[in-house]
Amino acid sequence: MVNTLAEGDNGLVRLDYSDLLTKILKLLQNHDTKNRFSLSKDGNQLLIDLDEIAFQVASSTIENPLGISASSAKSASVNLSRGVKPFFINQVQQIRDCLKQHVESLLKQEGQDISLEDYVNSLATELKELTGESKTLGFTYPFGKTHEGLQKQRLSVENNASNNCLLKSHKLTITVENTSKFDEEIQASLRNFINLKFSSNQQEDLNDILDELVADRQSDFYILKRLMDTEALGKLQREAKIKYLEFLLEHLDKSRDAIYLKDLIRRLKLIEDYISDVEKEDGHYEVNYAGISVNYKDLFCRAEAFDMLPIIPLIVGYLGETTDENSGKLQFIFGLKLKLGGKVQSQGGETVFDYYLNQIDSNSTEHKESISDSSFKKKFFVEKVLKITLLYYFVFASSDPAGEGYTPESDLEYDPRLVFDQKVLPILKGSDENKKQSILRGLKKKLAQYKVNEKVEKLKKLLLSLLQKDTSLQPRNYPLHISLKKGILEQDASTISKNSTLFKSELRENPKAALKYISVGNSSVDTTSLCNLTANIQISEIHYFSTEDSQSFSMEYDLRNIYTIPVLLVPQDDDCRKIAENISQNNLKQKKLLEFTYNYQRLREQVFNNEDSPKAFVYRVTFSLLAYTTLKVLLDSAKRRLFIPILRLHLSDKQNPAPEEEFMRSLFAVLSHLLNERHRSNCQGFCIRSINQYKIRNGLSSLYSILPKKFKFNTPPTEHQLDKLAIIVVSSRESDRSRSSDYKIANLMGEVVGVQRQSDGTIRLYMSGSFSDNYGSQEIHNHPDVLIDEVNKLYQQGYRHFLYIAKSPYCNTLNMTKTEEDEELFFMSKAVIRSLKGEREDIKIYPIFFDKYYAVNIGKIKASSLYIQDISELETLVKDPSKQAVVFFNLFNGIKVGNEKYYNGVISYATLLNIYEGILDDQDIRMGLMYDNSLKNDLLQFLTLFHFSRYEAAPTQSRNISFKLDPYENLIGDDSVGSLSIFKDMTGRVKFNSLAFLTEVRKALNVQPDSEET
Repeated sequence: MVNTLAEGDNGLVRLDYSDLLTKILKLLQNHDTKNRFSLSKDGNQLLIDLDEIAFQVASSTIENPLGISASSAKSASVNLSRGVKPFFINQVQQIRDCLKQHVESLLKQEGQDISLEDYVNSLATELKELTGESKTLGFTYPFGKTHEGLQKQRLSVENNASNNCLLKSHKLTITVENTSKFDEEIQASLRNFINLKFSSNQQEDLNDILDELVADRQSDFYILKRLMDTEALGKLQREAKIKYLEFLLEHLDKSRDAIYLKDLIRRLKLIEDYISDVEKEDGHYEVNYAGISVNYKDLFCRAEAFDMLPIIPLIVGYLGETTDENSGKLQFIFGLKLKLGGKVQSQGGETVFDYYLNQIDSNSTEHKESISDSSFKKKFFVEKVLKITLLYYFVFASSDPAGEGYTPESDLEYDPRLVFDQKVLPILKGSDENKKQSILRGLKKKLAQYKVNEKVEKLKKLLLSLLQKDTSLQPRNYPLHISLKKGILEQDASTISKNSTLFKSELRENPKAALKYISVGNSSVDTTSLCNLTANIQISEIHYFSTEDSQSFSMEYDLRNIYTIPVLLVPQDDDCRKIAENISQNNLKQKKLLEFTYNYQRLREQVFNNEDSPKAFVYRVTFSLLAYTTLKVLLDSAKRRLFIPILRLHLSDKQNPAPEEEFMRSLFAVLSHLLNERHRSNCQGFCIRSINQYKIRNGLSSLYSILPKKFKFNTPPTEHQLDKLAIIVVSSRESDRSRSSDYKIANLMGEVVGVQRQSDGTIRLYMSGSFSDNYGSQEIHNHPDVLIDEVNKLYQQGYRHFLYIAKSPYCNTLNMTKTEEDEELFFMSKAVIRSLKGEREDIKIYPIFFDKYYAVNIGKIKASSLYIQDISELETLVKDPSKQAVVFFNLFNGIKVGNEKYYNGVISYATLLNIYEGILDDQDIRMGLMYDNSLKNDLLQFLTLFHFSRYEAAPTQSRNISFKLDPYENLIGDDSVGSLSIFKDMTGRVKFNSLAFLTEVRKALNVQPDSEET
């Protein structure tokens, strides 16, 4: 089934790529244009230089595809203008034909009397031929190794004398009361404000204005409600970080070093008091640097305000949400962990403390380059510098430790507010840049001179000593109020009448700036508040104990009938060129490959010197279109399904990438996803500046993680009910939306993994493929046919059980402005599940979602993984009184990997009940995921093996492989293909979705000549 976007009047801005595509075609059809395809001397490598074409197109004048309507769009990618689609299809196909002709003419010129189909098939190598040790960078990998001794061990939250405590986690529960009454309470408070503030002859007009505000859902009244709805929880989370530190302080043994924790808490509260001081006008907090102005109130009203400190609590993992519809009581459950002054690996392993101090050092290279940057990154960097300045001054400034009479206790008496206001703030508010840079350098110098890093280290050791104790800490409750301050109200009656609103203009002009009027504090009388919501923060501890219940198994690759054509992406750099030559020449088995190249220096200096420029946009779109079409032309010529490993060489690392390399990384992730629809593909980058054997092994493990694998249990289960399981993962990313409408087009993307029990008892996992298509708002959450087609195909292949995994339906708001669309649970909606199931009674669909949290490792863990699947025990994590969401499985990483020295990752799975009446039988969900039986054991065993199949950390002498905690991150999350596909359009203000665009390109390329599609 082919999905075609409707051309109705949907309120979206329309696009026309005709001028861009015409310019590309003109270059490709020009006989004077050098063929950008070439062959190596032996003909085994096809060298592809699309960069030159993309650069020439980007250097020409291109009409904006959005035309004069660009300012109306929030995002724009695939909503083509009326009547344009046939021309779009035709031009894309012409580009394909030109590229194909270029390759075919090359084969003839090189004396290769061979068809394109035969040439591509000749490049395909049986993957098992690349088996070997990964001593140098290349495609060789020890595929033949069997990984023995993998284990899964059951945990329990119930303690008994024979069990050891292995892990413990801290849980944050935020409760907000009476949200359903907020509407009437704020209206009553506003009427009270009118009656007390204004004369009787003014009150009638002002009450009429209030009535109009309440009646208009686009008014300031609803902007305020939405602000409270979406941002109050973030305020509570920030307060919870301070409460968590207080919770830890209460349980510390007597230690002189406890003073450092006590002082940290005190100083964080000082920041809160300073930022929320009602006696100071907003202008008091206006500061500037390098031509960028910011308001400290705006910077420090956000939930992540303290996260740049070396030691600070982090809220990690949205574990559950419960709602009492009658009372308006909401509960939000999160995981807690401590950031403990770790090291920043991308900066040579320097500490977080030193890293942020180097950010504000005006003499550092990064600082100089960042404030000279002409792109949007400059603004973010300046905001960061100014934020670090206040944060680190308030938290770490002190009297001179070498001064007379100084003791550590002296820090508790030091008040940074007065000194900051007298010596630092006036300079940051002024215009003398030299003085500002002197202040920044001086702060770094003083903190180093006062040996603040030693205090940080002492605090870290103190907190670790508490975290790693196996004693139980009793839960603690902290009653609070969320207050809306009266300062948000306009005080002048004539201004209110003129603007027809009771609120200050900044609420409409910049709602985020109005966050400063929402505060969280202890439960007490507050005369500055307009109205309040009652809240509570609870911090509690969960212990996890070992049991004797464990299973051992092995894993190996299954490379039968897998052929590969490797792809290299090589910047035009001498060192990269040498590595590429080593890959293709030193190992005869790796000689056959495709190689893309680009002039990184020219791109950096002439295109990506302004990442939001029209030139950068045109280059990105052109290169993306040409690269995808080229790969599709070549690989569609092959007679078999191929594995396409894409290895990228980089000159900068992922944490601090050069802009042109950041684009290449994102693009090839998108291409890999699209190629997976017919083939198998994955990509991996290597920074050649910091390459070593350890990184090579881990990188190649990641590159090959999607390959089929077989698992064999040492003691297979005596009974099982499940032989085949399909795992379907779905996500979406907006591609088109106007600034004045909620209607949108989004790209739906996903992948399918098949799990099969073989006749010999082994379990085989393989990637069935990926999918993507573009849909309007209604259809994507009602009848997404690309997803339905996948289920239909799997059903024809004999699959009856489907683990259906999507983003959590939790919305992270107070649900005070909930719409009907919000209640549809996105891809978990009844309409989607009904469409997937159809009329087939034998299909079992298990809708599940997940999130991650962390547990402190306090015991000696020997197993590769640990788990809890007892529903009653998992209720200690989340218990929903309505029984709609149930946590059914927690899977713990048994081995610490990377920077997580003190914490083990946990993925928590939940399902939905009492939602799908008449569509899914709740009893099927209970039998498959909740009740103790062999079907549940099979499902959860297959799910666990899926995590192991995606392992990325190569084994060492002292450590076996570690499973992938989040095997969904390529589809769901900040580093997903959907996120990587987004960049700015020609104006620098509209988001463009390259995956959505290339999805339309794919559909155009697949249109047959006699197709009726228009």
